[in-house]
Amino acid sequence: MDSLRPIIHTTVIKPEWLDYNDHLNVAYYLLIFDQAGEALVHSLGLGEGVTRATGISWVVLENHITYDNEVTLGDMVDVHMQLLDHDQKRLHLYFEMHVKGDKGYLAATLEQMVLCVDLNKRRSTRFPDIVQTEIQSLSQTHADLPRPGNIGRQIGIRR
Repeated sequence: MDSLRPIIHTTVIKPEWLDYNDHLNVAYYLLIFDQAGEALVHSLGLGEGVTRATGISWVVLENHITYDNEVTLGDMVDVHMQLLDHDQKRLHLYFEMHVKGDKGYLAATLEQMVLCVDLNKRRSTRFPDIVQTEIQSLSQTHADLPRPGNIGRQIGIRR
């Protein structure tokens, strides 16, 4: 496990998240990653309260998920996060989901592009200055983390 990337979210796998194969349904991987994303934007100063007060929020432009290993009922998972890149309106993010405990292993990854939006105008906008400051601080903290080898992948059948 890559302990250099900070843990941003931890949860336990619930019975209602399982599919008929008796493991985590693909939709719930995304839910867990979304909860981690919400924790991230909240830590940057752009959570639900700010959105309700200002109309400034964030939306996901693109996701790329890999399902690396099975996750089952009762497993405790940590989601690690890395800021790969950013500009005034966008964040390029990378998340890893690890099953905790004796069997600890990488379960899934998510590469994501998010955009800051003004919901009043329904248009993209710059992150507020205070959020920009937090993003810059996070960027400096993550500057020396190794770049994940599996980002920027394309889906297709290799021949």
